Amino acid sequence: MGTTFVSIGDHGFWMRDGVLELWLRLLALHLEDPADDSSPCDAIRSQWLLASRGYFNGCVPLDLESDISTDAGRKLILDAIASLRKSLESAPETLDHHVLNLLGFSGPFSGNPDTWRLLDVADAFVDLIEGRVNGTAKTTEWMPGSAKRN
Repeated sequence: MGTTFVSIGDHGFWMRDGVLELWLRLLALHLEDPADDSSPCDAIRSQWLLASRGYFNGCVPLDLESDISTDAGRKLILDAIASLRKSLESAPETLDHHVLNLLGFSGPFSGNPDTWRLLDVADAFVDLIEGRVNGTAKTTEWMPGSAKRN
């Protein structure tokens, strides 16, 4: 399984592709449906659903910098993260792989992912969007969803 550098500008963090793909698939389902045609929602959702499919080993196509380049896009994404985070807080400690396999990934899940991993990713994405991540592509000490932060 590969890893992908999730970034805004030069700052970001590395993530295991499987965790990133699961995160993006669930996050796409928490994007609020647009009230009007000018919302970036459809483009972001389509990109995330493709990126989460499981085809992109080592280079999951995520353009977070572009997605948050407008106030509307930034709000849409932060609201989706808050919505998913709220759902994860009341979810079981692990997510059943049989249910996850219904979500259209290219390969099956064989284990039950820990919910804390996705909560860690939620925090990391918010920190990145808010400018609180200082890591670069050369930084590998912490990978959201792989090990709990100190």
